[in-house]
Amino acid sequence: EQPARDTMAEASSVVPLVVTPEYGLVVLVGVAMFLLQQIVLVLPVVKQRISTGIKAPTLYPRDGQIKELKLAPYQVENYMRAQRAHQNNVEFTSVFMALFLVTGLFPEVTLHVALAGAWVVLFRLLGGVGYLFGVRQIGSLFHLGELYILYLAATQAYALATPALPGLLAACSSAVAAMREAAPKDLDEVKAGAAFAYATALDSLKTFQAEVLPKAMRREL
Repeated sequence: EQPARDTMAEASSVVPLVVTPEYGLVVLVGVAMFLLQQIVLVLPVVKQRISTGIKAPTLYPRDGQIKELKLAPYQVENYMRAQRAHQNNVEFTSVFMALFLVTGLFPEVTLHVALAGAWVVLFRLLGGVGYLFGVRQIGSLFHLGELYILYLAATQAYALATPALPGLLAACSSAVAAMREAAPKDLDEVKAGAAFAYATALDSLKTFQAEVLPKAMRREL
């Protein structure tokens, strides 16, 4: 096991974290994503909550609540659109933001990540605002920037991990060999162990039926 660890340590190399000036663009795009989520797409929801009387924490009102508030169909539709646009962006940003910021740390692709992120923000904005007015087709173009960033993340991660792969494979081989060495050599050992476990479980069940269960029943009575 120790030689495998030594091999893995030799194969791995410390990669210094160098934040280039271009990473500032990545952070600015991240700020734009935050403002889009927390201001641009929140304001329509606040406006609709005020006009309809639907209060937090309700996300989507039930039929009974709609009748109680005496909401017209167009009011319900406007509220639903605003809430869906906001909720959809919450779900996307929670997954995308971390990958975006981490991928931008690789100096070789920092500028590419920033530009792709700006593309994503632009079409998330158009998609979110467009959804409020019933236009959904425009926003789907953000996937181009999203997939490009995913590609950059995968290629950079592979390049970073490649030197460690031989050591990792050696460690896995060593672990498999150790497991085989510790495994029972004889089928009779396996059978004996299974029989012991079964007998122990059976004794515990008999004890429960004979002692614990009658006491519990008497307490109930």
